[in-house]
Amino acid sequence: MPADSRSRASELRAMHRKVPVARYRSLVLHWMGRWLRPPRRAAAGPLPSIAAGQVAVTFGGHATALIRYPTLSIAFDPMLGGWIKGIRRAVAPGVTVDDLADVGLILISHRHLDHLHLPTLAQLPRAATVVVPPGGAATVSPLGFARVVELSAGGDVELRGVQVAAEAMSHGDEPLARGLSYVVRGDGPSVYLCGDGAWFSGFADIGARHQPDIALLPIGGFLPGSFRDRHMSPLDALYAFEDLRARLMIPIHHGAFALSYERLDEPARWLSQLVRDRGLATHVRILAPGESEVFVSPRTWRDGTGDDASGDAGSDNGAGVGLIAGRATPVRLVTPPVAFARPSIVAPVAVAAEASGAISIDLDAAGDDEWERLLDTLAAEQEPPRPSDPP
Repeated sequence: MPADSRSRASELRAMHRKVPVARYRSLVLHWMGRWLRPPRRAAAGPLPSIAAGQVAVTFGGHATALIRYPTLSIAFDPMLGGWIKGIRRAVAPGVTVDDLADVGLILISHRHLDHLHLPTLAQLPRAATVVVPPGGAATVSPLGFARVVELSAGGDVELRGVQVAAEAMSHGDEPLARGLSYVVRGDGPSVYLCGDGAWFSGFADIGARHQPDIALLPIGGFLPGSFRDRHMSPLDALYAFEDLRARLMIPIHHGAFALSYERLDEPARWLSQLVRDRGLATHVRILAPGESEVFVSPRTWRDGTGDDASGDAGSDNGAGVGLIAGRATPVRLVTPPVAFARPSIVAPVAVAAEASGAISIDLDAAGDDEWERLLDTLAAEQEPPRPSDPP
């Protein structure tokens, strides 16, 4: 790891030691308490219409996202199931099978079952192309999709005028954990998709080569501290966002399944606090499951008078991605990354602890082995009946 990356990693470790995090005292008791409680309804609504030069992003819950360009709809890590082993979903999926009925491209980040979910894939259009990391084709091909493409980092594929570049991610060395992130470019702002993984120096390399407009980054699964070897906290995600040189960040991989010790609402709460404290409101958009936003490149965004909404948005080094609230009302352009200065992130973070069960991160707390053991125990011995949920 380059010296600058080592310094950045050291900064992150030091800052995480100072941040109190609201956590579950017992994951097993929390899981058991949810077994008979149905998931809360998502704030799902009709998908917004899009026009030339625009891209719509819908957060489907957990790591699932629907990316829609005028020529192509893309499902990323689609997972509509209600369970992961013995863990019940807390919030219903924000997209339905009907919302995914015209999907032409499916991108899978890695082969963990909360990202490559065969029961969900079995309900998606067989005419779609599926892109998987190495080793994934043998798992997906029996479902009968028109085309299954196995990519390695550095590979790419094009479909209906949309280019997809496969990039690295850092989620562990186990075969099922090895995977990809993606940079998607179509008729509208470009989108970077990372379904899971830890902060790593590769984000800077991806940013130098692609500088995506919008970055979908995971923010959950970071407690205990050893989990940060393969997951990002909200603070890690902001570092990744800056390294990517992206213009706007949308958090994913949070709020649906209690797969780690931080409370389900803690990643979004902490990120919201960081956004407020650091003045990043124009750079971060937190979507509820089922919520959508439409984005437009600054060159194609007009304020109704024929002028660019930001004055200089049409220049070669223009501002950023325009956010269209709802279906039509324009909001101000996101400022370029130069205004997102590193000191605004790396300054000491003060995050207020929640009154209930908030303690500091313990770097010596139980690690990945205990997490896997608990999941396997529940799956083998204590999994409750599932009368209405898909497997």
